[in-house]
Amino acid sequence: MRSWCQALRALAVLNIGLWLAVALAGPVVGVHGRLQLGLSGVYVLVCAYRSLLPRVDLERLVVVDIRLSSIFLGRTAATVAEICFALQLGLFVHQLAAHAGLPLVQSAAWAVPMFMVVAQGFCWHSVLTLNHLTQAVESALWAGGFSWMAVLLGVIASNSGGWVQALSLVGIVGAMSFVAYVVTVDMPMYWRRYRHGRASGQVYLRLDAGARDAWHRRVPSGSWDAWKADALWLTPYFSVGVWVSIAMACVPGV
Repeated sequence: MRSWCQALRALAVLNIGLWLAVALAGPVVGVHGRLQLGLSGVYVLVCAYRSLLPRVDLERLVVVDIRLSSIFLGRTAATVAEICFALQLGLFVHQLAAHAGLPLVQSAAWAVPMFMVVAQGFCWHSVLTLNHLTQAVESALWAGGFSWMAVLLGVIASNSGGWVQALSLVGIVGAMSFVAYVVTVDMPMYWRRYRHGRASGQVYLRLDAGARDAWHRRVPSGSWDAWKADALWLTPYFSVGVWVSIAMACVPGV
């Protein structure tokens, strides 16, 4: 458990350093590049905060029992960061479609972040009510957004060449890898937790009561058994996810 926490702290420092390196000396050009960099900066900072004070929202699980570990506070920060990341994905597809001369795909690209924005509502419902079922729906919406992204990138790859085609193909592999992970790991995990909660008489909270609970209640634990299932998604979230966010700032503008 200690090694994992140390790794998360190291990732937080590394990721901030990488973002600063790209911001100061990286190939960030044009309005799109600067917008990507700004959105990425929000994502990097929030992920650093959540890496230093990890938590599992519905279980109210925290490592460090301080007010900054508040589930409500962490989820609020995560919502802002995830919307920024979703906008980055849409902008990424939009940029590649512009280079490929595909205006319809440019417009369709903005459906990608819409999936993720809608997912935030289901996420908040699950966090406040303690219902894992809507957490599974949230994951399904993220998978839907990445699936649509892969479709659009496929269109771009079929109508382009050179680095645009290559980057589109890389994006397809990344998007479909994420979808496969969500379908085989995330959604089944939340479904199992939902069924376990139902079987054990889980009491679901009203939204107002859930907001108070999420703000005040924390369950501190340093046991690896309590964390290992969620470490499977937290670790790539705070590493690969951040690196993808930073990399998108380096995509050439139009």
